[in-house]
Amino acid sequence: MNKPLLLLGALTIFMMGYWIPEDRHLPVEGAKPYDWNPSAFWYVGGFGAQKGINIFANKGTSVEAATSGWVLYRENNPKGDNSVLVLGAKWRLHHYANLEQVTVKPASWIKTGEKIGTVGTPAKAVTRPANLYYSIRSLPPQVSEWQPDQPFGLERMFYVNPHEFLTIYQSTQHTGAVAAH
Repeated sequence: MNKPLLLLGALTIFMMGYWIPEDRHLPVEGAKPYDWNPSAFWYVGGFGAQKGINIFANKGTSVEAATSGWVLYRENNPKGDNSVLVLGAKWRLHHYANLEQVTVKPASWIKTGEKIGTVGTPAKAVTRPANLYYSIRSLPPQVSEWQPDQPFGLERMFYVNPHEFLTIYQSTQHTGAVAAH
């Protein structure tokens, strides 16, 4: 096979990930922006940084896909800490954790708003209230997010702020428009 053709094919597949529309939906049924702390993303404490947000809700509340994509991974462990990893548009990995129950299977396609499980509690933090841990990792680096003067500056290029991702959705849902980020 000709190397330039192979490179062109790989580039085409990569660009197709950006052509897929990125719908947005709140991942916890009935959640509002006051159900999570907007400054929790990249809060640095202990041994690392918080790379997502915790959306607090009653245990058993429906967890729905924030965007369409392929289910790459699912853990449905009877001891807790169940999680789902979905590859969505723009080559973004949407991670849903602290699930009580998981209802999707790996290698399946899910649509925006489709139920993927229910809210649970972290197995190792029994005193914490029920919540969904939601994070978004970008496979290609987002160079505009590089902050060399901040802790974990280089690593920040690979994460999308879930608060901004969800609130852009919130601010546009009443107009019928879907914002692209």
